[in-house]
Amino acid sequence: MSKKTSLLFGLATGLVAYTLTKKVLKEHRPEIKAKLQELKDNGTEVGLRYYDYAKDYLNNQGNVQTSFADLKEKARDVADNLRNNDKLQQAFTSLKDATEELKEELVSQHLEQEKLDGENEDEIVIDGRSAFGEAKAAADFEEDHPTETFFPHGE
Repeated sequence: MSKKTSLLFGLATGLVAYTLTKKVLKEHRPEIKAKLQELKDNGTEVGLRYYDYAKDYLNNQGNVQTSFADLKEKARDVADNLRNNDKLQQAFTSLKDATEELKEELVSQHLEQEKLDGENEDEIVIDGRSAFGEAKAAADFEEDHPTETFFPHGE
């Protein structure tokens, strides 16, 4: 029942919205056309202005290929300097060695843990202080030490 009601409500709402939109568009069509034309003209103006800015910038910069080649040459020089830097190479070597040592240590710890897990797998360990043992100890303690009640001010 609620699905039918929801469907009918949705159809009614859609029909009302459609009717109102048609009525509003019919009444204000010239205003809407004028507004759209104004937005189009403004967009065209802005686009042409930015096109002129870009064209002026590229003309002032000269040849883009030479500036790109200069940038490429600078990047190559920086890469060569980093590649030939002894301290940087020593740092990378030290990092690689430390990483390898850590990896070996973790593998050995993992193998050792697997070995211990394999040895303890078949064993059954019974702790002397199981849940029943602890309960028995608590009961024995209460038996030997009864609860004492103290009244305030020695009453």
